[in-house]
Amino acid sequence: MFKLIRRNLLRNKRRTILTVLSIAIALILLSFLDLLLAAMSGVNSANANRLVVRHAISLTFSMPAAYEQRLAALEHVEGITIMNWFQGRYIDDRPENFFPRFGTDPDTFPDVFPELALSPGEIDAWRAERTAFIAGRALAEEKGWDIGDVITIEGDIYPVDVELTLRGIFTHTTDEAAERVLYFDWQYVEEALGNPGQINSFYVLLDSPDNMNETIAKAEAMFENSPDQVRAETEAAFFLSFIEMMGNVQFLFSAIGLAVIASIFFITVNTMAMASRERTTEVAVLRTLGFTRSRVLAIVLFESLAVGVLGAAIGLAVMPVVTGAISSVLATQGITFSELRLGERTSALVMGIGVFLGLAAGLVPALQAMNMKIVDGLRRVA
Repeated sequence: MFKLIRRNLLRNKRRTILTVLSIAIALILLSFLDLLLAAMSGVNSANANRLVVRHAISLTFSMPAAYEQRLAALEHVEGITIMNWFQGRYIDDRPENFFPRFGTDPDTFPDVFPELALSPGEIDAWRAERTAFIAGRALAEEKGWDIGDVITIEGDIYPVDVELTLRGIFTHTTDEAAERVLYFDWQYVEEALGNPGQINSFYVLLDSPDNMNETIAKAEAMFENSPDQVRAETEAAFFLSFIEMMGNVQFLFSAIGLAVIASIFFITVNTMAMASRERTTEVAVLRTLGFTRSRVLAIVLFESLAVGVLGAAIGLAVMPVVTGAISSVLATQGITFSELRLGERTSALVMGIGVFLGLAAGLVPALQAMNMKIVDGLRRVA
């Protein structure tokens, strides 16, 4: 039976190859959208023990710095640090000179972000000097920075130009995008602005993810009657809400994905229907030779399944090359994403869609072939 399926697939090589490639290209696009959404949301690099507390209205609103002590007093809280988006301008406005720049508290930051590895000496040097900063290894290598180098970032959101000295280079074991960030002591800006005491967000480290929902509820209730109410959420949810400021990206990507699947489904259905019609007489002959209706059904279904699975396999094989090339192009424009790599979840999704396309597209032609009367098929002999 499998020899017959192989011969049927190779009967019209051009059509089979084009269909397989169409499925592969469609699934590459679909998997890339899935990877891109996960990377933009930062879900892969989020810490399950961390939650983020921000202003309830919007990320653009700030909260009193005094909230930190009250949040730190909550049960299950093991650490808390501040995080302010500074932005600014490094050298000029070209995309390749853009990278995230955050103001934080060197005294509490290392405890809340233990996955960012710094030596004890680097931590002490950062804490000892108000104008010190730390940077990720990838960012330092890209900019050619060494310990002791001095850089200047011109303020735009805040009317302060900061002159910073590199005192530490941190690493992250799995997330290169996390190494393309700069952190400095926010007190530097606070003093220059006259100590306004306003914070964009608080990052809170809990003792266990099991206590996340309870702590979120207590944090929000604590400031329910305050002028600056807060919204507490997991770090992964915070990243998603950040990108949703650009619109409902998740819905957009899902709509594009469904459109791609629908298009390739109809292409595959049309291919299998054409192939089935061309073999009407052959199917009738197989029935006269003793092939059962269920065996005819299996032959057509397996042929369609082979097309779908082969397309998915090619897509998975090519995907690492595609993501690598696109990541390299984006990096030249100063755009980096975490975890833009093919993982088990995306691989399973792509292969599952390939199997679904193969079986669904071949179902109708297979049923037609199975239910066809032998005499009707033999009448079509030229």
